[in-house]
Amino acid sequence: MKKHFYFLLFIAINFIATSAFSQTDTVINGVLYKRVEEPKQVEQPVDTKKKRHIPPVDSTFIIKNKKLRYYNNWLTIGGGFNQNLTYKRKIGFAGGLDYNFHIKQQYFQVGTFISGEKFGFYDNYQFHLGYGKRYEDKDIHFAGFAGVSYSTGYGKVGDTVYTRPFSQPGIYAQIEAVKKVTYDVGAGFTFFVDWNQEQAIFGAKFIVYFSGAYRGKKYNDGKNVD
Repeated sequence: MKKHFYFLLFIAINFIATSAFSQTDTVINGVLYKRVEEPKQVEQPVDTKKKRHIPPVDSTFIIKNKKLRYYNNWLTIGGGFNQNLTYKRKIGFAGGLDYNFHIKQQYFQVGTFISGEKFGFYDNYQFHLGYGKRYEDKDIHFAGFAGVSYSTGYGKVGDTVYTRPFSQPGIYAQIEAVKKVTYDVGAGFTFFVDWNQEQAIFGAKFIVYFSGAYRGKKYNDGKNVD
């Protein structure tokens, strides 16, 4: 009985030892190598959408020692021509200004323009409010706005007389392109359309651009003034 017990014990010990070594060691050409378990790779979720970097509203940057604000307001003023599609008259004069401002990262516009058959003779006074998008860098500025308008003036009676008063709400849109002289000053053109039940007008203006981006100098006499 004891012989059987020792025999079974010997087999069990060999089985345990063989199993243990076979799981941890490998012998190749008489050289013992320790087997290392490969780490399990965890699949990371793939984000196919690229996140757009949006600078903070109050962020600033430096160009030629000038501190400039990323989100800023700007003013444009200028004059040019208009074409009244309703009255089908000759090309006339248009002039106006726009103040463009932001609320957080969103841009809005309030503005006005006057138009008529020629400079000094105006029969249309328009005000508008719009929402838009903007792109700018150190050399150029582009923006586009669309919104509502309100026009008042005098409609044409006959061939030459403007005596019929009108007041009409309408729809307004414009785009502007500016080449900068400095980061916050430049010149360019704006193209606009205005439509209401009284008349439809489109035109273009040469504009001067003034931005509120400038926030002072970063260094003064070699010292940081932040």
